[in-house]
Amino acid sequence: MRSSISSSESLRKSGRREDPPLRAVPVGPWRRIAVLSLTVFVAALAVWEGYWRSEWFVPSYRNSDGLWTLTHDRIDREGPGGTVIVGSSRVLFDLNLEAWRDETGAVPIQLALEGTGARPFLTHLAQDTAFSGLVVVGVTPPLFFPSEPGLRTAILDYHRDESPSQRVSQLLSMTFLEPYLAFYDPDTALFTVLARQTFWPDREGKEPSFPKVRKLSLTRRTRQNDMWNKVELDPEYRKIAQDTWLAFLRAPRPPPPPPEELERQFEALLEAVAADVRRIRERGGEVVFVRAPSSGPFFEAENHGFPRERTWDPLLQATDAVGIHFQDHADLQDVDLPEWSHIRAQDTDRFTRALIGHLRTALAERGTPRKELAP
Repeated sequence: MRSSISSSESLRKSGRREDPPLRAVPVGPWRRIAVLSLTVFVAALAVWEGYWRSEWFVPSYRNSDGLWTLTHDRIDREGPGGTVIVGSSRVLFDLNLEAWRDETGAVPIQLALEGTGARPFLTHLAQDTAFSGLVVVGVTPPLFFPSEPGLRTAILDYHRDESPSQRVSQLLSMTFLEPYLAFYDPDTALFTVLARQTFWPDREGKEPSFPKVRKLSLTRRTRQNDMWNKVELDPEYRKIAQDTWLAFLRAPRPPPPPPEELERQFEALLEAVAADVRRIRERGGEVVFVRAPSSGPFFEAENHGFPRERTWDPLLQATDAVGIHFQDHADLQDVDLPEWSHIRAQDTDRFTRALIGHLRTALAERGTPRKELAP
C-alpha cells in the first residue's frame, strides 16, 4: 500500500501521468453490427442519390479551384503557345472546346470563371507566365469594366499556394467521386438546401439577402461547361434563374463617383489592359476580345450602363486588338439564351465554329493570322 502511494506521489511530483486503466471491449455481435451499419449507410446513400437524379442531376465534375489549377498547369506542360480563354461565365458556357479542337486541332486551355472579370487573369498571363500564344478574352461589360475584380480572383492565390494534400484531394475526388455521384454537387449540399427553404421565419431588422445563383451548368474534366438542360427545359427552374438575375440587376447601387473621377478610372483601366496586351505581343503572342451574346433584361441593362461606344470601342482602340462583338454578326446572334446570359448547350458547337471563322477573317485582314486558329 505504501509502495503504491509512494509511486503515485513520485509520478505526481515528476509531472508524468499514470496510464489510464485498460477497458476490455465487451463481447457483442460486432460483425453483424458492422454489416447492419454498412447496409444502412448504403441504403441512405442510394436514397439520397436517387432523389437528386430524379431532380435532373447527373454526375459531373466540380468547377473547383483545384480543377482550374490542373487546367492552368497545361500552360507549363504544353509550352508557351496554344490558346488560353479568360473571362467570365459567358465564354465558359458558350465556347465548345470539342468544336474548337475540330476546327484548330487543339483543345484550348479554359480558364474563364463565373462571376469574375477577365482583367486579373490577363494580367497574370502577361506578368506571371511566359505564355506567347493566343489569348481569347471574354468581355462581359458589368464584370470587365468596373474596378471590382469579381467573385473568384482568389483562385490565383490558390494556384500559387496549392499544397500537395490539396492536389491529392482534387485527384482523388475526380477519380472516385465526381464521375459517379450526382449528389456530389455544391447545389445539393445539405446546409445549402436547408438555407433556401421557405419555412425559415423572417427576423425583424434582418437585411434582405440576394438569392443564391443556382446550378446552371455541367462541367467536364476539360472545364468544358454545358448549360444544364433543366435550365432550358423546366420552366419553373428557368424562372428561378431569371429571377436571380433580375434581383442582381435591380439591386441598389452605390452612387457613382464624379464624372472626372470616373473618366480617370476608365483611362487607367484601358492603360493597364493595353500594357498587358503589349507584354504578350512582345513575346510573340496575341490577344483578341469577344463580346458574347446576352438578351432580355441583361442586354438592356448592359446597353444602358455600358454603352458600346463608351466601353467596347475605346477598349479596342486602346489595345489595337481584334474584337468580335455578337451584334456585328448574324450567325453569332442566332442562338437561344434561356436565362438571358448563356447559350444553351445545343447551340454552342455552331456558335464556336462561327466565332473561329470571324477571328480568322479579322486577324487575316490585319495581316496577323495566327497558327493557333489554322484549320
